[in-house]
Amino acid sequence: MRIRIIQRPSVACIDGLRLDVFEVGRQYEVGNMLGALMLSEQWAEPVASDEPALIIPLGEVIAAGDQQSPRNLIRETFPPSSDATPSSALDRRRRARNRPA
Repeated sequence: MRIRIIQRPSVACIDGLRLDVFEVGRQYEVGNMLGALMLSEQWAEPVASDEPALIIPLGEVIAAGDQQSPRNLIRETFPPSSDATPSSALDRRRRARNRPA
């Protein structure tokens, strides 16, 4: 979908996709979902043109978005407070509890 940005988006990032890289007055070739968002929020208008559009490689948009991602979105395999990895925990035997007499 080809769009022309008519107003700067009011948010910088949606679902990890940076919107602050789009410049007012420029034309972009975007996917249907992003195009629909830009049109519905009235940040852009559709363009019917055979001229080439400015294309931002997806790798640059994602890489730029990673710098501002919240730290709590980093997935860990086990909590940092854990002393043992899950595989070694299965090898340990349970201790018998000392019950008061």
